[in-house]
Amino acid sequence: MNLELTTKEQEMLLGVLNDYIPELRGEIASGGKHDFKEELKEEEAVLKVIREKLIALK
Repeated sequence: MNLELTTKEQEMLLGVLNDYIPELRGEIASGGKHDFKEELKEEEAVLKVIREKLIALK
């Protein structure tokens, strides 16, 4: 699947990811159920890959 984004859309998505990933990291660190933390870690990993792909497009 391909997703085409305008430059503005790429910048906005990158900004959202840059804001959200640190919040997610804080949520992981704050504790909670082990299974839930693992899900959050997986989500963080996927979002970091997406962020890196967006950065590579610049």
